[in-house]
Amino acid sequence: MKRCITTVIILSMLLACFAAFAGCSEPNNLDKYDVSLPVLGEDGWYETLFDDFDGDSLNEEIWTTSPHGLRWESNNSDKPEQACYWCSDMVKVADGKVEIRAEASSSHKCSAGICPSEGRFTSGIETRKVVGDSDKGSSDELLFSQAFGYFEARVKFPDADGLWSAFWLQSSNQRKVSAEGVDGTEIDIYESAFRKSLSSKMGHALIWNGYGEKSKVEDFVVKLEQDLYDGYHTFALKWTPMYYVFYIDGQPTWATDAGGVSHVKEFLRLTVEIDAGDKYGPHGQRIGAFKESAVFYVDYVKVWQNKNYEQYIIDDSQFAGELDMAN
Repeated sequence: MKRCITTVIILSMLLACFAAFAGCSEPNNLDKYDVSLPVLGEDGWYETLFDDFDGDSLNEEIWTTSPHGLRWESNNSDKPEQACYWCSDMVKVADGKVEIRAEASSSHKCSAGICPSEGRFTSGIETRKVVGDSDKGSSDELLFSQAFGYFEARVKFPDADGLWSAFWLQSSNQRKVSAEGVDGTEIDIYESAFRKSLSSKMGHALIWNGYGEKSKVEDFVVKLEQDLYDGYHTFALKWTPMYYVFYIDGQPTWATDAGGVSHVKEFLRLTVEIDAGDKYGPHGQRIGAFKESAVFYVDYVKVWQNKNYEQYIIDDSQFAGELDMAN
């Protein structure tokens, strides 16, 4: 898998995007759309998923761990130990929360026998199973997926250099290059790459047309008053057939219709990513070198749907084009 190529392409695009709005000079568009929070039971809103992880394991009807194996190749061929692996052993459920651990180890013991003994190890949870040898979407078994609605998670960030956590949606169709973002968009509700920032910031992003040369990105970095590394915070998305609205701690932070808005069902992901030795994360952020272990906590995830949106859902099969499996 050419993950290192993908990393370079996406990083270069995000660097360009970040430079364009350094200091948050780009408009947040909050005056263009209805950015009010939905109310369950009103105006067509109803619940489709709620999990507060009250138990000692994931609900396997909804969740699985992120694809076990190599996540990023090392950016330095002389330091292969800087490669990052997703290992299911790094996920556990305890005390009503999902705990996703990140660590560097020279004596890693993988229960599945997939990972090497030396490297950087982390993971995530998501609502799809990978079928076959590729995690690029061609054979996904979707345990839970939804087009449009309201998506919210309450989390506590992993507090260490060289990594970031993320809450994002992705479709099996996102790698098609045929209908801009309408046939599938990676929706990054948040990416916590701002630990080393002098002020409290957070990033949202949209990526469509795959991850190759035709890929397109629109993102936004918002300045905040609260310290997002202090305790738990909520991150949410209202996804309508016409636009997206992003929220942090119940307050709208960005709204956009970039890519034309995805109209296909997408699955949920909550992950931890470790840099591959280059000390950079999303949004062009220098995140430092990963040296110490850290834990990402997920307290709950909830999803609502709006019955008024359902008529606008389009099935993946209605879109022409092939999946870009090269990147």
